[in-house]
Amino acid sequence: MGCSLASSLVNLKKELKKNHDPDVLFVEPSEMVVTQELRQVAAMGRRDVHYEIGPFITLVDGPLFGFLWQERRKLLLGQVSDADMVLISRCDQIEPQELQEIQGLLAEYHNGVQGLSVHQNFGLESLWTHIADHSEPQK
Repeated sequence: MGCSLASSLVNLKKELKKNHDPDVLFVEPSEMVVTQELRQVAAMGRRDVHYEIGPFITLVDGPLFGFLWQERRKLLLGQVSDADMVLISRCDQIEPQELQEIQGLLAEYHNGVQGLSVHQNFGLESLWTHIADHSEPQK
C-alpha cells in the first residue's frame, strides 16, 4: 500500500471517528493489498483518536478463485495467511465440490476456511459471531 493511500485511509478514519463516531466501519481495500499492510495502516492514527480494531476478514471470490490462484497466488496468500478469518464469498455460485477443493488448497495457509453466501444466508452467523468474539474490549 502506498504512503499516500495509507495516509488518506488514516485521515479518513480520524475524520469519521471525530465527526460521526460510527459503531462499525468496514474497510474493503483494493485487491492489491495484503493483510499485513492493512493491519499496519489500521493501527496508524490511534495515537490521535481511539478506535477499536476488529478482526481482519479476507473474502476470497469463489467463482474467480481459479483465476486468482493461477494469476495472483502470492497476493492471495498474503491476504489469506495473515487474516483472522477467511470466507469463500459467493459460494452459492460454485459447486459444493469446488468449495471443498478451494478449502483444501487454502487449508495449508489458514485454518477453518468457510463458505459465505448472503443470498442463501450461509456463513453469516459464523461471520457475525467471529466479529463479536474478536473485537477489542470497550475501554
